[in-house]
Amino acid sequence: MKFLWAVLAVLVVVFAFKKSLVMGIIVLLVGAAYAAYRLYPMLYAAKGQQAFQAGDYKAAKEYSEKVYNRMNFNQRVSYAYMLIRMGEYDRALEILDAYIAIRNLDPKNKNTAKRQRCLAYYRLGHYEEALRDAQDVREAGYVTNTLYGLMGMLMLVLNRDLADTTKLCEEAYDYDEDDRDIQDNVAICYYLQGDYDMAKEINGYVREENPEFTEGYYHGAQIAIKRGEYKEARKMLDKIPSCNRTEMTTVSEEAVKALSDEVDDLLSGKIKEPFDTPLFTLPEAVEPEGLDTSDEETGESIYDEYNKLTDGEEKSESIYDEYNALKDKNEE
Repeated sequence: MKFLWAVLAVLVVVFAFKKSLVMGIIVLLVGAAYAAYRLYPMLYAAKGQQAFQAGDYKAAKEYSEKVYNRMNFNQRVSYAYMLIRMGEYDRALEILDAYIAIRNLDPKNKNTAKRQRCLAYYRLGHYEEALRDAQDVREAGYVTNTLYGLMGMLMLVLNRDLADTTKLCEEAYDYDEDDRDIQDNVAICYYLQGDYDMAKEINGYVREENPEFTEGYYHGAQIAIKRGEYKEARKMLDKIPSCNRTEMTTVSEEAVKALSDEVDDLLSGKIKEPFDTPLFTLPEAVEPEGLDTSDEETGESIYDEYNKLTDGEEKSESIYDEYNALKDKNEE
């Protein structure tokens, strides 16, 4: 269709010049003005993307907002993703919610918007909402390896039924067995089932193909601890400082330090048995404007409390004493 319009435009210009030079020039100028009008939002959207890649988030938002009303769907969803990465969750959700609310929106576009909203909810710490969107998209058949990886991790974080979580993660593994997040989720499922041999095997693939993946070494160390391979766990933890840490990293530096201390104590004989450390240490929920979660269950896990203890300036002689005391209190 675009080709036919281009041919038609050329024919109009040729016809105009045959009529007269002045008419031909006028038609060219009108055509150039129309082309500039159509290209203007594309150029500014591209400038916004360039500024975002350069880390100039203020400029990225300014360029994008100037032509927002003339952006097409893909440009707006791409802008929403930029906003999520910039921490501008209110504006990102405003854009995505507007599309998702359109009843007659093409299902492909609606599910694309939901995939982005899932990421926004995740970054906000609203994991139930994120998982709900991910499940909707999966059921509609618009899956990607990123969605599978995020969905598996969310089911693990929310402590969903382990059999259901494992089934989902194995389905994701069949979809893309080379994706590091999918591999990591599968390894964790086997770890939680007590199948440490399979967990070690899958984790080995993760680390081999992704030598700078923080979670691969952290979870690998946890698996090694369960197998009684404390020296191996020590080697893995020693590699984490050289790994890449981004805003998407799901393991905090404090969690790595706590696991490292545990390994040292196991090696020295200070403690005889390992305890269960958290698989993920995700940020606390952030409330964007207009998001009402007042009717949902709230509360912190024992691991949230434990992580706060490790951040304190004053601790008892052993952080494990505090952890165990807190665990006993929660079990009463």
